[in-house]
Amino acid sequence: MSNLYISWLDYHQKIEYLAAKIYQSQWQFNQIVCLARGGLRVGDILSRIFKKPLAILATSSYGGIKGQEQGKMIIGKNLTMTTYRLG
Repeated sequence: MSNLYISWLDYHQKIEYLAAKIYQSQWQFNQIVCLARGGLRVGDILSRIFKKPLAILATSSYGGIKGQEQGKMIIGKNLTMTTYRLG
């Protein structure tokens, strides 16, 4: 799979588009859970837009010398959050 490069402006516009779609769906939720690393910025922005607490789950699937070799998905055992319970 080849790399996909987008500008910061495009990246943030896509997140805003996602936020608009969530808002238009009228989906009710009380917390955002994001997967760090790739979803951390998305989760942070959605958390701020919707004024909902953010929980973070660490994940990793890349390693090797340059960190570009995709391997087995490793998922953290704990969520990091500022609320006493999820949901």
